[in-house]
Amino acid sequence: MDNNYIVSADGAKIAYKVFGKGSPLVLVHGMGSTKEMWEERNWINVFKKEFTVITIDTRGHGASDKSYSPDFYSIHNIINDINGVVKECGFHNYNYFGHSYGGTIGLQLCKYGSNISKMVCGGSSFGNKFFKDIVPEWIQEYERLNKAKKSNTLNELDLTQEDIEWIRHNDIDVFLSQFYAWNKWVGIDSKDIKTKLAIYSGTKDNPQVLDTLKHYAEKGVMNNITIKIFEGLNHTELVSNVAVVSPWVKDFLLN
Repeated sequence: MDNNYIVSADGAKIAYKVFGKGSPLVLVHGMGSTKEMWEERNWINVFKKEFTVITIDTRGHGASDKSYSPDFYSIHNIINDINGVVKECGFHNYNYFGHSYGGTIGLQLCKYGSNISKMVCGGSSFGNKFFKDIVPEWIQEYERLNKAKKSNTLNELDLTQEDIEWIRHNDIDVFLSQFYAWNKWVGIDSKDIKTKLAIYSGTKDNPQVLDTLKHYAEKGVMNNITIKIFEGLNHTELVSNVAVVSPWVKDFLLN
């Protein structure tokens, strides 16, 4: 299926695809991925009979525009992108399902978006720890890798050949521009949630994500928030293990 495009409010070209019919469901991938992950992992077939499924390449990814300016990746711009695609598809209110970075965007939408029906976020969490503690660590590491790439010394680092090939074939400056932007984002607290939210993790997910969700889960369901921790799933498997995760996600969205 060919890409569709909109030109967002700031002039950025944003790529998307549409499948199925029914009420709209926007799917947003994680960092370094693309909208095609939803097709490759069979999520489209899970949803397309009940929903108009809209998959989006977030700016900086896939067929959407990229920039080396951190301001390009503001949450304001990203929300405009999503709303623009939804409007182009003929809808206003919509459901949303995001993994990792897509989940982080989803939590921001829970506070700043006014047209979300139901929200599912996998592998993301509340609070500022990701933006203020984890992202600076990523910036430091990616700056180190980028320096080695530009000086042709990647082979001197303790990296697998697969890692080296990934670094060589990706524009690390684009990732760094996004990290610099994220460092300015403000985390979402449970009291900020204005829509029905299902947020989930796995017992082998990133410890920072899992620990925060466990803290909230111990408080029980609050503010229309449903929390689920899947046994044995790591961060990637939260979206790749469709057989385990999809019944729970689909039940939340349909009921």
